[in-house]
Amino acid sequence: MISNILNSLTRGLLVMRSNSRLLFVGVLLFVFPLLFIYITQSFYETAYDNIQTAQKERVGMLHDSLSAFIKTSGVNDGLKGLTTQEAEQNEDITEIRIVEKTLDGLRIEQSLDSAAIGTIEKNTELYDKAALASDKSSFIYEFTENGDRMWQVIRPIVTSDGHQYFLLTEHTLKKIDDTMASRRLTSYFGLGAIFLFLIALAYWFFRQIDWKKRHDVLQEQIHQRDLFANMITHEFRTPLTVINGFSSMLAESKRLSPTEFHYVDNIQVSAGRLLALVNDFLEVARIQSGKLSLELKNQDIQPTLNGVVETLQQAAIDKNLSLTFAPHAEPVLHTTDAKRLHQVIQNLVSNSIKYTEKGSVEIVCEQTALATIVRIKDTGMGISAEDQQKLFAPFSRVGGVEKTGITGTGLGMWITKQLVEALGGVITVESIKAVGTHVVVTFKR
Repeated sequence: MISNILNSLTRGLLVMRSNSRLLFVGVLLFVFPLLFIYITQSFYETAYDNIQTAQKERVGMLHDSLSAFIKTSGVNDGLKGLTTQEAEQNEDITEIRIVEKTLDGLRIEQSLDSAAIGTIEKNTELYDKAALASDKSSFIYEFTENGDRMWQVIRPIVTSDGHQYFLLTEHTLKKIDDTMASRRLTSYFGLGAIFLFLIALAYWFFRQIDWKKRHDVLQEQIHQRDLFANMITHEFRTPLTVINGFSSMLAESKRLSPTEFHYVDNIQVSAGRLLALVNDFLEVARIQSGKLSLELKNQDIQPTLNGVVETLQQAAIDKNLSLTFAPHAEPVLHTTDAKRLHQVIQNLVSNSIKYTEKGSVEIVCEQTALATIVRIKDTGMGISAEDQQKLFAPFSRVGGVEKTGITGTGLGMWITKQLVEALGGVITVESIKAVGTHVVVTFKR
């Protein structure tokens, strides 16, 4: 049993040594409460000593005043009134007794207990000890009665006519002890509350450590998954490029029958879709891994927009759409990565062409003192307010396009948004269902 406990403690110490957070938890749970107890106890003892000192000084002052009265006025009714008044004003005083040393013994001359007046003290031991002291100091005897601490304080008094008296006062320290015990109990209740808080904090730290371990494991799993996905995606790209190349060669051949040309066309379309999907996955991997490279340069962005029009003009003509861009006479200068900007605008224009059945797609570029703004306007199917909220979510395709036969991965707009933000811009959508859409890309200058 003991060996198991020792082994557990040893293992716990080893774990704490290897983990600074657990060591901190150990300090919170053990060192801090012990330190708090030590400090509380030190304060308690200091306070108790100060109270004891103050109580002795108060009793000494009482004895000084009564002794002075006895020496000057003797034992009379005036002294009786004074002792009664002192007893009424001080709750801790339980007895004030004036004892005279006579040939018959120690006779009680005055007492708060009227029945004791005129009787002879039977217990003279304390008076004998007090007689050894001077008449300027008092002898204190501490004892316990019914569980309460009590003081009997005796001072010898010698009057000018040679009479010898003893002044005895009895004090209960119950109120002081009760107050100190109450304060100590309050302190320990506070310590208990702090200790419970520390336990909760330690548990929270422990959970944090546990969560961190799980987080690290999960991060490693995600990293391995991403490596695997990137590797597979790269491996897909090469054979798809080969398939595309050979299908293009077959499409140019004059020896194929119409049916065979139809099959080749299907192969090209499918390979193109797969290649687009692979490229999207690679782009997502670059963005999520933070490996997206940018070559920022202050340049006129209008040639880039013209390049997009030239690239997609044939796709627009195939759908009988008008694709236009009217450049300004003055250059529109902006610090950006021309390649990534071309990718952003091409994605947006390509989407507009894809989802516009008739009418036009127009690129508009304008520059203000605060921003460079590029708008892609189309007269397509439009996007509802509800769909606009999820337009840039990954793998999200809006407007019921699945039913239209228009293909897509649902990654294009998400990738576009990430690229725009990487270039320091903001992308927004203004659209009316069945009327058209304006996609606005704003770059602050």
